[in-house]
Amino acid sequence: MITNLTYRLKILPFLIITLMVCQSVYAVRIKDLAGIRGQRDNQLIGSGVVIGLNGTGDSPESFLARKPIINALERMAISMKPSDIKGRAIASVMVTATLPAFAKQGQRLDVVVSTVGDAISLRGGQLIVTPLRAHNRKVFAVAGGPVVGIPMGIELPAARSAIGAPDFAFDARRNIVPTVGYVVGGAIVEREIELDLNSRARFFLNLHQPDFTTSSRLAKIINKSLGDGSARSVDAGSVEISVPASYLGQATELISRIENLEIEPDAVARVVIDERTGTVVMGTNVRILPIAISYDNLSIRIGQEAEPQPAAVAGRPPQAPTEPEPAEENRVILFKGGVDIKEVVNGLNKIGISNADLLEVLKTVKKSGALQAELIIK
Repeated sequence: MITNLTYRLKILPFLIITLMVCQSVYAVRIKDLAGIRGQRDNQLIGSGVVIGLNGTGDSPESFLARKPIINALERMAISMKPSDIKGRAIASVMVTATLPAFAKQGQRLDVVVSTVGDAISLRGGQLIVTPLRAHNRKVFAVAGGPVVGIPMGIELPAARSAIGAPDFAFDARRNIVPTVGYVVGGAIVEREIELDLNSRARFFLNLHQPDFTTSSRLAKIINKSLGDGSARSVDAGSVEISVPASYLGQATELISRIENLEIEPDAVARVVIDERTGTVVMGTNVRILPIAISYDNLSIRIGQEAEPQPAAVAGRPPQAPTEPEPAEENRVILFKGGVDIKEVVNGLNKIGISNADLLEVLKTVKKSGALQAELIIK
């Protein structure tokens, strides 16, 4: 008895710590849920040419790569015709990059290079200088450099062509696309996006996942930290923040303080089903209303309260109310109101239900209106 009491006293501090951790396990930082309005990435795109390919570039009939090369040579006082460029050493490509918010001049960005002609592979190529523009046609970065990300051996030489150069085929056994490569740090930022926060008397936080409850909680937490009237929930997707007098001209310090506050976000009840893999992902607050389903020979009973069980027969203990019984004939699956869908799925799995049958049951429950959650089927 003393030993048991001593053991309990020893583990009591660990239980208290565990409970404290569990209480805050759902709290996340505001910076992970929302961002400053106007602070976003911008897509850049440009048309360029990759040179130095080992016979895997565009064919001589393609002018997509040859015309830009001719124009570039003319700017260097070299006059040529497209027909003068032989072989398949060049390829026409589209170059894309993502310009993050607050990117400064001289910073480098990674770019993606993709063929637009009939090139076989970009392995070993070199992207020549390519301006990258935004939707307003202004140049924000300039890209260039060696194309990487395509390992050797992705192209297989096939039968030789009439001119004696090998043709290439794609090795379908390898899950790699040889016509898409990368230039790591290949773009240099030339123009900055103007976003002056220090001159503002107010700004907005936009939630990544709009939700009225989360938006209201966000405003309350900011008011608790900065003072009443500092934040106001505008709608499900945004919170207006008035800059306190002590933080005027110091937006960086204010935003840093706000984004590190912790909040417990609310979530919509949602069930996601992947029919291809049979995966079922359930969110919180998913409930099922009273419903009865007759489906094949399945039998299961799940409830919130235990039901009286008959006495044991021949020394056999009574079964739990959630334990499935062998299905000898058509049975009825009974779900009592308020039951968590996790219990339902666990019970169905206990009787060996297949993934296909499980998905059909969940879809039927949703169609009947008893599943109080959003059902997403992929």
